[in-house]
Amino acid sequence: MPSYLLKGGVVATFTKDNKPVAFNADVLVEGSVISNIGEGLTAPSGVEVIDCTERWICPGMIDTHRHVWMAVLKGYPQCDWLLSEYLVKSTLVLQAHITPDEVHIGQLAGCLDALHSGVTTILDHFHAANTPDHAEAALEATVQSGARVILCPGRQSPATRTLPSPEYGIEEETLKWQLEKLQEWGSRDGGKLSADGRVTLGLAYDLATIGPMEKHQEILKMARAIPVSIITAHVVKGPRILIYRDGGLLGPDVVFSHCNELYDHTAPDDEMWAAMKEHNCAIASTPEDELGMAHGNPPAFEAVERGIKCGLGVDCASINSGDLFTQMRFALQFYRGRQHEQVDRDKKTPPQHNKYNAADAFRLATLGGAEAINMSHLIGTVEVGKKADLVIFDTTSANLAGISNPFQGVVFHASNADVETVLVDGEVVKRDGKLTKVAWGPVAKELREKADRIRERHPESSLEVLWAEYYTKFGGPLWT
Repeated sequence: MPSYLLKGGVVATFTKDNKPVAFNADVLVEGSVISNIGEGLTAPSGVEVIDCTERWICPGMIDTHRHVWMAVLKGYPQCDWLLSEYLVKSTLVLQAHITPDEVHIGQLAGCLDALHSGVTTILDHFHAANTPDHAEAALEATVQSGARVILCPGRQSPATRTLPSPEYGIEEETLKWQLEKLQEWGSRDGGKLSADGRVTLGLAYDLATIGPMEKHQEILKMARAIPVSIITAHVVKGPRILIYRDGGLLGPDVVFSHCNELYDHTAPDDEMWAAMKEHNCAIASTPEDELGMAHGNPPAFEAVERGIKCGLGVDCASINSGDLFTQMRFALQFYRGRQHEQVDRDKKTPPQHNKYNAADAFRLATLGGAEAINMSHLIGTVEVGKKADLVIFDTTSANLAGISNPFQGVVFHASNADVETVLVDGEVVKRDGKLTKVAWGPVAKELREKADRIRERHPESSLEVLWAEYYTKFGGPLWT
């Protein structure tokens, strides 16, 4: 495997004692790990030198909640849908009728989209495991992409009927093969789904509020015995956290996405926050779509204040772009806006400074994400001995030229156009602004073809008719 000396850059990262630091240094990458950091390093024989003059060297960003395969659904205006509208149009129809080859190209394109934006690790809530072929298509594309991914197949079956109410007519057979597939994948070297260990096994489990708790306990006990590395589930509104707690399902391997319910629970001794803290669970906050789709308010910095593990996520690749720059900005500016609003409303003396700054948002997208998925010993910072998951920013770009503080630059000014080079596990997957492990051109062509096919099969007009029927029948939100 090639090795690299990243020469003459500025390293921007957090330290072991949780401080943001930026310093001039060379970074030596040997194999899949960072082997040395310091000024004036000399490249050993056979090591390629990458000139990082006027470049920032940062840890790869970590997405703690994304439905990667949904990149193939970008042709629909999902960014304008309410959550309840999305659940009907996308979950009950598009997701239920997606084909394995459509999942494959969506998964591949979604992973490459992430890498292009400097996101090197993804917690993938893969909720389109409709058949064994769908599951294998997702795995194959994930491994092919070169991204670091915790692939969490969803324990759920596709809808077999939409009206007059949803019906899941193949639940029994789906449950059987999904658990068999989980066992099969888990038997591969302890859940390592790729030879290099970049792709590992998790489980997405949204069903704990449905049916007897004993069944859920049995399934999660089996999953943990495999072991899966992460168990993830959606929490928007409602008491799901307490249901997990009361069923004995919580643990440090649990990542709840969204958790907007928690924003409304402000008491220091609130039992939901207490359960998260006691069991060392994590939150994956996706502020951009949460604010726009009626999930509720994003609790990212409320989690930070309470010492709860928290990372950021894109959520649906069909709704938002595949970068975490936007998520960092939304999370930070939403928190600031609400604090300013409260000061004004209560006629308080304004603070001298904002409580949280760009470095705090940067941490959510890097080290915070690594902590959330229990991988901070491997990724999330630029340190000797950690995996070489690195992003190199070109500071001579139109976006970044003249900026001296890399944390402010990355959070408030950067885009994927400034991501010059990306390494995952010591392998260069983007160089000079172009993806290298998988050529983008053929992927883009197939993605367009498959997206057109889906839209022909499910025209937007027919989805709107279905949604109108649902809205007339049920009215309010469907997430409770």
